[in-house]
Amino acid sequence: MRFGFYILTLSLFTLLFGSCRKDRKQNPEDREIGSQYMPIKEGMYHIYEVNRIIFDAFNNKSDTSSLIIKEIQDSFFTDNIGNKAIRYYRLTRDANATEWEEERAYYHVLRNTHIESVIENQRYIRLTLPVIKESVWDINTYNNSSQYLLFYSQLIENYTNGTINGGKSVEITRLGRDLPFEENFFKEVYSANIGMVSREFTSIETINNRLEGIKEKFELIEYGIE
Repeated sequence: MRFGFYILTLSLFTLLFGSCRKDRKQNPEDREIGSQYMPIKEGMYHIYEVNRIIFDAFNNKSDTSSLIIKEIQDSFFTDNIGNKAIRYYRLTRDANATEWEEERAYYHVLRNTHIESVIENQRYIRLTLPVIKESVWDINTYNNSSQYLLFYSQLIENYTNGTINGGKSVEITRLGRDLPFEENFFKEVYSANIGMVSREFTSIETINNRLEGIKEKFELIEYGIE
């Protein structure tokens, strides 16, 4: 999914971006400290309950759906630029259905300074390492999409969503501001030794007084090793 460009306050950008330089050097220990928030293990799976609204400005309508999404980490391989990666599959079904439908395979890459996900041939930086509050990074650094800055907004001692007790967690939000004709929101929470436990994403704009875009929320309901 592509992300748009949003205007930043220069002083805030200067203050925060200095804490997350792309050329900084990392020790292996730093990577391990951060990678606990997105475990990469063969056979690990996560199941999410997903609520999604898609707004269609052309037809002036919206479509609401409730889905169950299962992501399964499959096997390690070397990607096309020589990094160790793990392939994962995403399965989806309607909340009231029992049969899974399989989507294309994607993959995660654990690097010294960050963790990437490659989705539909687009490479995104999911986490920067080590996890330090207020570190800033561009999720689209390695693809052709517009700059979209994220930062660690909160370190959480004990996260729970009613189903999952995540314990030590970190919250990520978008750095920037909305334009008058847009609604844009991004928040993810990752729990140590579990992975992503929550995601909220909104990207809506107004076209000829009609809404266009998407609003969705993921909540982890089950995880483990198959």
